Amino acid sequence: MWGWNSVEQLVQNLRYGVRQLRLSPGFTAVAVLSLALGIGANTAIFQLLDAVRLRSLPVQNPQELAEIRIVGGNGGMGISPSGYQQLTRPIWEEIREHHEPFSEVFSWSAYGVHVNQGSEMQWRRVLSVSGEFFGALGIKPWRGRVLLPRDEGACPATKAVVRYSYSQGQMGGRETAIGSALRVDGLLMES
Repeated sequence: MWGWNSVEQLVQNLRYGVRQLRLSPGFTAVAVLSLALGIGANTAIFQLLDAVRLRSLPVQNPQELAEIRIVGGNGGMGISPSGYQQLTRPIWEEIREHHEPFSEVFSWSAYGVHVNQGSEMQWRRVLSVSGEFFGALGIKPWRGRVLLPRDEGACPATKAVVRYSYSQGQMGGRETAIGSALRVDGLLMES
């Protein structure tokens, strides 16, 4: 039980500890430095985890999202040494038709491309997504429209959705940017 004696003993112990630290400044410096490094490292690790895993995605119902991956087997065609394979169109169509456990499904893939509008070419990270992507995540366009399932099927793809920052920076934020032409890895696309 905490009483006056316990508080008095705590104060006495703290005074004794401070006196001992004053007597050996080398040990004090090492102890303070160790504490500072430990606290700094823990703070940095927590910030990284917070940014990567703990914050929820800025979409509707992020707690309901699940990821399905095809592991091994060269996209369903034999054996492959790599862990994950790209989703082929026939496999995606099968998943789309038989997705009963899930309310909605969409597919996506990230990679880098060369994008140019006019004469300047830039390297950009892009997502290749199925038509259900924006609807399933509840993402609304700032201007124009997003991709829909009816936009799928064209090979090569002919439609692109650009980020707000890209439309403001590289396209000048013009209203006429909607529907303008972009060249993505040499293929002409409508933005």
